[in-house]
Amino acid sequence: MFMLGFTLACAPSVVKASVSASTPCESCGGVCVQDVAAAPSRAHTSADLVYTLSPPSGGDHDPCWAAWGVHTDEVRTENWVHNLEHGGVVVLYGPSVSAEDVAALTAFVESRPVGRAILSPWSADLDLEGATIAVVAWEHRLLLGCADLVAIEAFYNERSGRAPEDVMTDPPSGCMSADSG
Repeated sequence: MFMLGFTLACAPSVVKASVSASTPCESCGGVCVQDVAAAPSRAHTSADLVYTLSPPSGGDHDPCWAAWGVHTDEVRTENWVHNLEHGGVVVLYGPSVSAEDVAALTAFVESRPVGRAILSPWSADLDLEGATIAVVAWEHRLLLGCADLVAIEAFYNERSGRAPEDVMTDPPSGCMSADSG
C-alpha cells in the first residue's frame, strides 16, 4: 500500500546510554553516545517523512531502498531507513568532517560485505551537540565527534544483520534513481 502526501513519523521512545563495553570510544573527546530507539512502525510510504530523531534509526520508509556502498551525494533518508530494516548499517558524515576522515570512512564501508553498509553525506544536524558522524542500524545509533574506527567497527559487528529483514541485494532496477542513491 502506498500513501501520498506528508507524514509525520511517530515519536520513538529513546534510551540514551553510554557506549557499551563492546563499543569502545576513546578518541572523540567525550562526544560518543550510543542510543536505542524502538521503531514505532515500519510501513512503506512514498511520502516525504519528518523523523523525530536526527538521524532516524527506524520507522516508516520508502518502498525502495538505496544501493549499498559509498555515495558522494546525500542519500534520501526515507530510502536508507529501508536499508536499516534490511539489516544494513548506514554511516553518515556532516559537512565539517575532514577529507582524511571521509577517506577512512570510505575504506571502512568498502571493506564490508556487499549489502551491509552505506556511506552518505548528511546535511542535517545530529541529535548530539558536537557529533559530526552517525553510525545507524535498525533501532540503534552511535553518534560521534570524530571518525573513531574502533568504535565504528565494534558497533557494525554488533548491529549488522540484526533487523526485521535480512536483504543484502541492491534494490530492483525500478528503484534506482537519484533519490534512492
